[in-house]
Amino acid sequence: MWSKLLRTVAITTAFLFLCAGGVLAQERVVQGTVTDASTGETLPGANVSIQGTSTGTSTNANGEFELRVPGPDAVLVISFVGYQRQTVEVGDREVIDVSLQADVGELDEVVVVGYGSQEARDLTGTVSKVSAEDLNQSAGVSPDRLISGKVSGVQISASSGAPGSQSYIRIRGATSVNADSQPLFVIDGVPISNESNTAGRNPLNFLNSNDIENVTVLKDASATAIYGARGANGVILIETKSAEGDGTRVTYTGSVSASTVADDIDVLGTDEFRRVVQQRAPSQLDRLGDAETNWQDATQRTGLGQEHSLGISRNYEDSDVRLSLGYLDQQGILETSNTERMTASVRYNQYLFDDRVTVRTNIRGAKTQDQFEPGMVGNAALFAPTQPIRDVGSDFGGFFEWDNGNAESNPVAQYVLTDNVGENWRSLGNVEAEYEPTFVEGLSARVKFGYDVTTGEREFFAPTTLKSEALSANPGTIERASFTRTNTLLDAYLNYDRAFDQINSSVDVTAGYSYQDFYEEYPEFTSSGLSSNIFGPNSTDPASESNTFVTEIPSRLISGFFRANYTFSDRYLLTFTVRRDGSSRFGPENRWGTFPSAALAWRAHQESFLEDVDVLSNLKFRVSWGQTGNQEIGDFLYEPLWVPGGNRAQIQFGDEFVSTIRPNAADETLKWESTTTTNIGVDYGVLDGRITGSVEYYVKDTDDLLFTVPVAGGANLSDRVLTNIGSMRNQGLEMSVDAQVVNTEDFSWTVQTNASTNSNELLQLNRGADEDFQGISTGGISGGVGNTIQILREGEPINSFFTFRHKRDDNGDPIFEDVNGDGTIDEDDLYQDVNGDGTVNEEDRVVTGNPQPDWIIGHTSQFNYQNVDLSFTLRAHLGQQVYNNVASNFGHFDNLRNFAPSNVHESALENGFETPQYFSDVYVEDASFLRLDNVSLGYTVRSLPSVDRVRVFARASNLFVLTGYSGPDPEVGGPGSSNIGIDDQVYPRSRTFTAGINLQL
Repeated sequence: MWSKLLRTVAITTAFLFLCAGGVLAQERVVQGTVTDASTGETLPGANVSIQGTSTGTSTNANGEFELRVPGPDAVLVISFVGYQRQTVEVGDREVIDVSLQADVGELDEVVVVGYGSQEARDLTGTVSKVSAEDLNQSAGVSPDRLISGKVSGVQISASSGAPGSQSYIRIRGATSVNADSQPLFVIDGVPISNESNTAGRNPLNFLNSNDIENVTVLKDASATAIYGARGANGVILIETKSAEGDGTRVTYTGSVSASTVADDIDVLGTDEFRRVVQQRAPSQLDRLGDAETNWQDATQRTGLGQEHSLGISRNYEDSDVRLSLGYLDQQGILETSNTERMTASVRYNQYLFDDRVTVRTNIRGAKTQDQFEPGMVGNAALFAPTQPIRDVGSDFGGFFEWDNGNAESNPVAQYVLTDNVGENWRSLGNVEAEYEPTFVEGLSARVKFGYDVTTGEREFFAPTTLKSEALSANPGTIERASFTRTNTLLDAYLNYDRAFDQINSSVDVTAGYSYQDFYEEYPEFTSSGLSSNIFGPNSTDPASESNTFVTEIPSRLISGFFRANYTFSDRYLLTFTVRRDGSSRFGPENRWGTFPSAALAWRAHQESFLEDVDVLSNLKFRVSWGQTGNQEIGDFLYEPLWVPGGNRAQIQFGDEFVSTIRPNAADETLKWESTTTTNIGVDYGVLDGRITGSVEYYVKDTDDLLFTVPVAGGANLSDRVLTNIGSMRNQGLEMSVDAQVVNTEDFSWTVQTNASTNSNELLQLNRGADEDFQGISTGGISGGVGNTIQILREGEPINSFFTFRHKRDDNGDPIFEDVNGDGTIDEDDLYQDVNGDGTVNEEDRVVTGNPQPDWIIGHTSQFNYQNVDLSFTLRAHLGQQVYNNVASNFGHFDNLRNFAPSNVHESALENGFETPQYFSDVYVEDASFLRLDNVSLGYTVRSLPSVDRVRVFARASNLFVLTGYSGPDPEVGGPGSSNIGIDDQVYPRSRTFTAGINLQL
């Protein structure tokens, strides 16, 4: 397969370059300047193209352009976002200056919508586009945070502060519980897998943010139904940069950065720890040392980083090409954590046969290496601060360690002695051919071959001297987990786009076929009981125990799709979409699904009765309905596949124990979840487009929810099985406002503000045979064994916190005392008897919070004064709760009475809890916040010789967070939904400062 793929790419590329030297018609060069008609200011980046062709260019930093035209009959089309398009006949002129009139209400910006594009004014669905200049400038390694706070209804939160960590992304709330609720990502037309792998933190880290031209979010079913079974969670389309301008253009961006810890876990300092041990656990005084060690400081550092990106593009007469190279090296703020990335990409377009044939090639590749911290956050918080880091007489690699396996491990020893590295290679590309025949006006045909291949390895080494290894039966461990994921794509579709002036109508119809094949392979090797540590993870010495595993997973998705857009009188718009998907992830009876949608829009401001309302520049009403699906559940879950039994299921033959095999629990009728969305929207613009925005209301119902539910014992050789049962609703309101507050010759100020609210409710859930069924427990926490703190219950948001209500004293503080005088302190003393039956038990637990915010608000301001630019982004979540698992697990004095006295959370001093109270609502806290995500300050010079532009800049991210939450950071959990809102020893957030330079030649 690989040889065929490489041979195809090589032949195609060779063909493209041979075609680049085609015969040229007679032609000449015209040049000119594009300006704002009202202010006279030049317009850098305006599009200048030859009508009826794909040939064009963009104005430079001074608003100037130069373009080769075929002759005097050529017609130039000049456009710029927020201005009316203008056409100009070339004639005999060699210099053509153009002034554009502002008209934000009649945007002709092209928006990618999936299997094609539309002008923004023709959209009937809910689509939001963020251009490169509006993306967050301090997004770090991961490109998924480029639009954080930029689009209403989109929640993007980093799962941790590790460099390049994966994000928790929800578009209009979660649509599933067991299945994945992350949106579908489509890069340059290729739907990719956003599934994490063992060798990297974030599968999107292969993409260089400097290569991104724009990001488009599809939110309602009218926009996402074209992706059928994968559109339920919304779709994020990423389009990368192509050649820009005329001739050769070179850009370089370089930066250096420094990151520091924003906040630590609140535990006792050395002196206070000694005092509390003396008061609460005097029997442990002889176990206190003489050192003063801040273990959190000992595991942290200033994370240094650098990033370099080089882009080279050139436009030829009938082709264009862009090459880019990138390098990034970002240290984490915890010792040994690091991400290093190298990227390369090429985008080549060839125009043939008078531009009737266009061939587009887009190939990119990246190598990403992640070094992982050894999960030392909890140990750094708990390890006794009176003990030293080193102990020369220690058997544990020269580090101080308690010789009890239940005591904390020295966190410094963890990161010094272990190696934990992952390496990813990922390549994504496609070759697309488009043909516009002469015999049918408006018809075009496209064929696209795409691929997405990821391969990598995770390597872990723990020496025999590491405490956890030294106390085990087979000390010394080597683990290697490799993987290969291959995703190949074939898309073929026709498009018919034509206006019929005689009936004042236009149609845009797309119909096509898609075939996507997936293959995954996971070889794994583990070895323990090493005889030597000398060679580290490359040791060839014999081990006492070794195991090898190989897992292979094929899957396939075959689809047919159709979309029709109809416009009448340039005011009334209709869109109809349908897709039929067949997925191998479901059984034969439920393998195929149909996903339709329909939408209507009315440009009311173009009606005669509103034409005299000068203040109104745009008013469009939209309504849509549609269905999408979710197939992100894993493979072959409908089949009872045979798997090895556990150690307790072995059978003895003489002196030998033989493992058994058994079938997995499976439901052969398994099918995809189906989400139905109804959306009502209004787009508006006033004051000649200086203020624009939209308002959206939606209801999104998901049926056939997938749950792992209890079943009768023995029915599937298991007491639980994944099946379709239940339904859920999300409904909400979204608002956005873009405004040009000030726009003068020297100074401008633009603002973008969005706000959204989403209400989630679980409508139906399987109750099984249990009459006292309260719901399904979820949200595992640290502390105890198998404890959970959240619930799935009818009538409540998913993952609601489910706790006891703690009794309070007159000051509102939780009590911890023997209230009933029976000699013990238990639930009857501490918690409220909610049902009034005289006993406090599980039936008295109630819903006490929701990890999802009531409101998400984003605000961006951009200032420009002559050559100086300043921008900042604020983001707020209001009405969300977080369970402080760090406080509940460490905030009690029992920690002091362990074999080795452990440090305690400062909340123990406030609450006075002698024993852990995991299920108390004390730890469910309001986690509303306002965060200054990023600030960017730049200065641009345009007067240097041979240089179009030089910009120096300084940036800062995560400057401050205003919140009442007592933990280090109010954004916790993710990217999965199982631990959202649970603060459990999360990698700390950083505050980052960056300085850099951008050159354009």
